[in-house]
Amino acid sequence: MVNIEKPFGPALGEFKIDNILVDKINSYTDDIINDKDKIKKQDAGFKLAGQVKQEFDIDSSFFNKYIKKKLDEEISEYVFKCYEKKFNTFENLKKKISILYHGCWIVRQFENEYNPLHLHTGSISGVCYILLPKSFGEKSQENKIKNPNGHIALVHGTEQFGSQAVKLIKPEIGKFILFPNYMLHTVYPFKGPGERRSFSFNATINFKS
Repeated sequence: MVNIEKPFGPALGEFKIDNILVDKINSYTDDIINDKDKIKKQDAGFKLAGQVKQEFDIDSSFFNKYIKKKLDEEISEYVFKCYEKKFNTFENLKKKISILYHGCWIVRQFENEYNPLHLHTGSISGVCYILLPKSFGEKSQENKIKNPNGHIALVHGTEQFGSQAVKLIKPEIGKFILFPNYMLHTVYPFKGPGERRSFSFNATINFKS
């Protein structure tokens, strides 16, 4: 079930995927990492914004078999909660929309790597966390109140009275965040050994007449 939050206008969605799917995607990723031909074939770094070690496309057969059904369900619920007054019932909405995916990819991030401020294509984007280092969350300075290390920051508008401009989200295994494609976001670097692994997607939502 998707929980909806509107911290600064645009709706953010959040849900969880189970450990079975997390393990399945991690095993799929490890197979790519251990195969030089797959690394070359599925490399996505040249077309993505991340200043990170590796980025891989998820092939359509794996996506359709293991990921698409879950995403279809959660995205449909997200859209319904955004347009509930228009469609009245969830079943009515499902008859009126189609979801077209533009890609799904894996990001491997290590110490001091980052993803600069950027946005996506389509209508909706999302990120899910499937691996985190044991030292994840350590502070650079112990007396700091805020610790954005390794967090994703979603940015919209400007900081004013009664309105925040930046929403910091701490990654957790299985946590999936949905957000509008136009929302600027960045991923902060983290300190320490290990890998922060996630996968993302872009999709267009089409409303049928």
